Amino acid sequence: MTVPFNFTEAEPPVSIPKRVYEIRAFLLFLVSVLMLAALPIRAGTKIVHRWVLTDQPMPQLQKILVIGVLENYLIRQELEDEMERLLAKSGVQGIRSHMVLPPRNELMEGELKERIKENDFDGVLVIRPKAMRKETKEVVTSLGARFYMPPAAYYNFWPYWNMAWGQAYPTSSSVKEYTYVSTEFNLYNTKDEKLLWSGETESAYSKNFGKLAREYARALVTQLKKDKVIGTK
Repeated sequence: MTVPFNFTEAEPPVSIPKRVYEIRAFLLFLVSVLMLAALPIRAGTKIVHRWVLTDQPMPQLQKILVIGVLENYLIRQELEDEMERLLAKSGVQGIRSHMVLPPRNELMEGELKERIKENDFDGVLVIRPKAMRKETKEVVTSLGARFYMPPAAYYNFWPYWNMAWGQAYPTSSSVKEYTYVSTEFNLYNTKDEKLLWSGETESAYSKNFGKLAREYARALVTQLKKDKVIGTK
């Protein structure tokens, strides 16, 4: 007598649909691109060189004439306005040159000295652009790292195959050009016309003049306080 054996066939591992892998690959790619886009390309203003008077006491500066030697009158106004606002927070009266001097260098040396004397300035801060340079950077526009897939995907060939093609690697890039402006600043004591503070900055150029001026003024006033040129009693 033959006894029949009923062997239940083992069910194959559940396959993960191809569409799931495609969606996951796309989402991971999108997140990575957004993370790359969020990385800053050296924006703002930084001070690259500076010198401070150290061999004698720093005079008390309560009233400083701020002169932006700029061809673009709009940027000059924005810069001097912001310098006035930030200096006031440190207890220093900043005077905007565009309010007391002609738009360009139309005064003789004697006339300028007389203006300074009449207004009783303690110091004169001159800000002047020196040079511009361009820099190119390559920006990768595709994901550059593998992503993790659950081990279950290896149970069947096709899910694995779809996953393998879903992995993204850097396949394209673009080149962007950035412009940087070098600017020098010099602060003079009006009593003896001697240099008190000097240096050079580098700024990432922006057509947003207001933002550019605010960033520059903030960097300058912050450094003035760090060097104890202002804000001390």
